Amino acid sequence: MNIKSLFKKYIVPHEINFVEMLQEQSLATHKMVENLYGCFISMNTENCQTIIEDEETTKQIKNRNMEQLLQAFITPIDRESIYRAVTQLDWMVISVKHFLSETKAYNINTLSEYKDIFNLILTASQLLNEGFQALEKNKHITVSRKADKVRDLSDEISQKYIEEMVKLSENEDFKKVFIHKEILAQLKEIGRRLHITA
Repeated sequence: MNIKSLFKKYIVPHEINFVEMLQEQSLATHKMVENLYGCFISMNTENCQTIIEDEETTKQIKNRNMEQLLQAFITPIDRESIYRAVTQLDWMVISVKHFLSETKAYNINTLSEYKDIFNLILTASQLLNEGFQALEKNKHITVSRKADKVRDLSDEISQKYIEEMVKLSENEDFKKVFIHKEILAQLKEIGRRLHITA
C-alpha cells in the first residue's frame, strides 16, 4: 500500500451519506407501519408475520446508522439532529412492537373499529418518509411542509384517541374498556413518535 492510499484510508475521513441512510431507515419503518395496517385493518395474516421481519430489518439499519454516526469524523448536518432522527425512528418501531405485544396478550386480531386512527398513522408515516426523500434531494421547503402535515396528523390522532375514549367510557363492559384503553394508548404513542420525528 502506497503513502497516498494510507493517507486516504487513515487520515482523510471518508464521506458518509447520512441523509440517504436516514431515508432507508424511514422507508423500513414505514413498511412496518404499512404491515401493521394490513394486519389489523385488512386482516392479512402475511402482513402480521412480516411485521416481525420488519422489526429485525429496522433494528439492523438503526444499529448500522448509529455505528456510522459514532465513527464519523465530520457530518454534513448537525450530528445531534442525525442522532435524534435515528433514535426517534427507532422509537416508532419500539412503539409498534409494544402495540403488537398488547394485542397478542389480549388475543386481538382485528381492530377495524379504529380504522380512522390507523389511516391517520399510515398517512403520517408516508408523509414522514416522503420528507426524508425530499431531504435527500435538498428540497428543504418540501421537507418543512411534509413535517408540518405530519404534526397536524399527529394532533388528529390525539383527537381521535379522545373521541374513542369517550365512546369507551359509555361501555359497561369494564374488561373491554381496560383492554381497549391500553390499545388506544399505544396507537396514540405511535402518533406521538411520528410527531417527534417530524
